[in-house]
Amino acid sequence: MNTLNQGSGMGLTRSDFIKMTGKATAAFLMPGILAGSGYAANPGVKSMTTASQNQVVTDVLVIGGGMAGAFAAITAKEQGLNVTLVDKGTVGRSGATPWAVGFGIFDEKEGLDRDKWIANFRSSGEYVNNLDWLDQFLDESKNRWEDLVAWGYTNEAARHPSLVLRDKLVESDVKLIERTMITTLLTQDDSKNNPVIGAMGFSIDSEEAIVILAKATITCAGAGAFKAPGFPIQGQTSDSDAMAYRVGAAISGKEWNDFHFTYVDAPASCWNQWGGMWQMITGKTTDIGATGVSLNSVYSIHTGENMTSDTAGGPSGGQPSGGGPGGEGSGEGSGKGAASGPSPGGEGGPHPDQSRGEQVLGAAMGLGIHKAEGIWPTSLQGTCNLPGLFAAGDALASMLCGSAYGGGGVSLSGSAVQGVKVAEGAVAYAQQADEPTLSEDAIASLQEAMFAPRERESGFSPAWVTQVLQNTTFPYFVLLVKHEDRLQAALSTITFLREHMAPRLIAKDAHELRLAHETENMLLNAEMKLRASLFRTESRGTHYREDYPARDDENWLAWVLLQKGSDGQMTVTKEAIPDDWKPDLSIPYKERYTNRFPGELEFLGLA
Repeated sequence: MNTLNQGSGMGLTRSDFIKMTGKATAAFLMPGILAGSGYAANPGVKSMTTASQNQVVTDVLVIGGGMAGAFAAITAKEQGLNVTLVDKGTVGRSGATPWAVGFGIFDEKEGLDRDKWIANFRSSGEYVNNLDWLDQFLDESKNRWEDLVAWGYTNEAARHPSLVLRDKLVESDVKLIERTMITTLLTQDDSKNNPVIGAMGFSIDSEEAIVILAKATITCAGAGAFKAPGFPIQGQTSDSDAMAYRVGAAISGKEWNDFHFTYVDAPASCWNQWGGMWQMITGKTTDIGATGVSLNSVYSIHTGENMTSDTAGGPSGGQPSGGGPGGEGSGEGSGKGAASGPSPGGEGGPHPDQSRGEQVLGAAMGLGIHKAEGIWPTSLQGTCNLPGLFAAGDALASMLCGSAYGGGGVSLSGSAVQGVKVAEGAVAYAQQADEPTLSEDAIASLQEAMFAPRERESGFSPAWVTQVLQNTTFPYFVLLVKHEDRLQAALSTITFLREHMAPRLIAKDAHELRLAHETENMLLNAEMKLRASLFRTESRGTHYREDYPARDDENWLAWVLLQKGSDGQMTVTKEAIPDDWKPDLSIPYKERYTNRFPGELEFLGLA
C-alpha cells in the first residue's frame, strides 16, 4: 500500500490524504505536515484585554510623516484646525524621506517649455497619465521648494534635511504621535455612507492602543514593497492601501512596477548601494544647468538630470527599452530628441558606481511607480469614494507619471504639492463635518482584532509567511516578465496565504505585532498586483505581459481599479482615460511607441 509518512505512525494512505486536504484547513490538523512549516507555539503569548487605551480627538488626522504628510499637517494647522500626525517611526527618520535626494521643480521663468514637459510626461507614461494632476504639479512645485528653503531645508547647519520637516511640525504645534503603527481606519458605525472618522493603532514601545477620532483623515503613509533587500523601503509595506481597501476604498496602479537596481557583489546591503545619498546631501554647490537653478545647500535638486537634449523640454521618461520592462530608471528615454532616462539609482538616487560591477534589478520588488499607485482619487484634492478619507503622495494613485517614472525628483516634489492641495480639501471637509463618534463596542471589537496575534497560543510567524511571500513574488518571471499561467500560479499561493495563514499569524511582542500587520498588508498588496497584472491584457510602460507583448490602445488606454466587493471578494474594473488625453491614433503604431517589448512587432504582424 502506498502510504504517506509511514514511519511516523500516521498511517495515512494517499486516498486518506487527498480526502483530508480537500479542505485547505485540514492541513492544520496534521502535526506531521506542520512540522518544519513555520507553525509554532507563541513564546510570548499574552492576554491584551487589559491593554491601556489612549483616545485622541482631533479635527484632521494625518497618517505618515514624510514629505506629503508634513506639508498636509502644516497646511491644515495654518488654517487654525487641531491637527494630529501619526508616524510608524520618527518623523524625518522613517519611510523613504531620509534617503530622498531629488526635488524636481518646474519654472517657466527659467526657460522651461510647459508643452514639452507635458508631451514628454505623456510619452514616457505611455498616455495613461492624469494630466490634471500633472498641471497641478507644474503650477505648484516651485512654490513648495521655496517653502522648504524658508523652513531651513538647505541650511548647512541642519541636522539633516528631512529632520527640518519635524522641526517645522513641532514649531507649528502639530500634535505628533510617533513610533505608532496605524492598522485600521475607523468608519461611522451608524451611517449609511460609511464616512471615515479616524484610525486605530498601537504604540510599538508600550503596546498601548491608540484611538484617534477625526473629522477628516489624510493618509500619506507612502508606498509599499515586499521588503526586498538592497533598497531602504522596508518600513513601507502598503499599509495605507490595505487599510483603505478593507473599508471600501478603490485602489489603482498595482500593475506597474518599480524594481530599482542593486549591485551583485552585495545585493542585500542598502547602505553600500545608497550610501551615496548621504554624500550628495553633504555636497557643495549644485548647478543644474537645465533649469538654471543653483543651490549652495546640503540637499541636491535634480531638476535637470533627466531632461531632453535641448535642456529645456522636460523629463525624458523612464520607460523600458529594447528588452521589455525595467522599472524606474531603466529606459533610454522616449520621444524625439530625448536623452537618457533616469539613472539606475532611480528616484533621486545616486549615479551608479561603475567600478562596483554588474547591477541587477529587484531591490524594491513589490514597489509601484511613484505617484501611480494607491487610493483612487475622485478630485484634485485627494478625495476618494469614502467621505472623510483623503490621500496624498505615494499613497495616492494620482497617475502623475503614468505607467513609468517620468523624471528625477518628481516623487518628492509631487508629494509636497499634493500634501498642500489635499490638506485644503480636508480642511474644508472638516469645517463642516459633525463631531466623530464611535461606540465603545465597535472600538473594543476592532482593538481585539488588532491585538489577536499577541493572544494566539500558536500559529505562523510573520517572518516565515513573509519569506513564502517573497519566494512567490521575487522571481523575475512573476512580476517582471509576466504571463497568465505564472501569474495565476503565484496568485493561488498568495490567496492561500491570505486566507489560511494570515489569520494564524502570531506575535510574541510589539515588534512582531507590527510585522504581523505588515505581512498581512503585503499579502493584500501582492494579490492586488497579481490580479491587476492579469486583468491588463497588454504590455505598457513597466507592465510587460509575455503573452500580450504589445500596447492595446483600443482597450487599454484605461486605469485598473480594485475594490472590495459586497461578498468580500476583490473586484477588478477599468476606467477609460478621457478621449482628449489619448494619443493621436492616426500616427502609425511603430512611431507612436518607439520603445520595443520582446515579441511585440511579431505579435502585431509588424516585424
